[in-house]
Amino acid sequence: MKITAIAGGLLASAVLLTGCGLDAIGKPKNEETSTYQVKEKVQQLHLRSGSGDVTVTESDVTYVSVTERLYWSNEKPQAEHKVEGDKLSVYYDCQKSWGTCGVEYKVEIPKGLQVNVDTGSGDLTLRSLTGPLDLKAGSGDIKGDGLGGKKLLVEGGSGPVTLKYAVAPEGVKLSVGSGDVALTVPDETYDVNARTTSGDANVSVKKDGSSPRKLSLTTGSGNITVSAG
Repeated sequence: MKITAIAGGLLASAVLLTGCGLDAIGKPKNEETSTYQVKEKVQQLHLRSGSGDVTVTESDVTYVSVTERLYWSNEKPQAEHKVEGDKLSVYYDCQKSWGTCGVEYKVEIPKGLQVNVDTGSGDLTLRSLTGPLDLKAGSGDIKGDGLGGKKLLVEGGSGPVTLKYAVAPEGVKLSVGSGDVALTVPDETYDVNARTTSGDANVSVKKDGSSPRKLSLTTGSGNITVSAG
């Protein structure tokens, strides 16, 4: 009985020590914030992020402004950007495979830019974007408000998707593995295809199979809501 008690105590101590060690390793010890502007005339923004929230806002500016908040516990992420033709690419790399390492982005863009975002984990927020959107997210919330682009493509892993359009889109194709999907569009007629494997699909917009405005929404697990507003 004494041996068992001692062994149990040692095991408990080891678990506590290990937990503290892992917690210390996982938490970012450092952070750094910087902002830069891209004055070249670009038509496309391509942003790739492994970990960290991303916010893209459209305004009356004539350039792209990027604010990066780097955070890390072991090795600082290498944040990069480059312009090739009419495309601006924004991305970062983490050299070490352990510890916390990521970048949060806040990007301000001119009107009408095509936006392509590929994130591993972190929330994605879109504000008043009027250009075409191509979005890929591994996990995290996807939120959009005041959208006005004609085309939208979304591929999500897990996390809710909430999108609100100010102008009726011509084509929305959205597919997520798990998470609720809520799409609000102007009061027009739409050709709607909403499918969920586990959950409810509630469509309250005016439906017309011959409408040029196509809405296709799919989720493996979660509810789908398509409404006018």
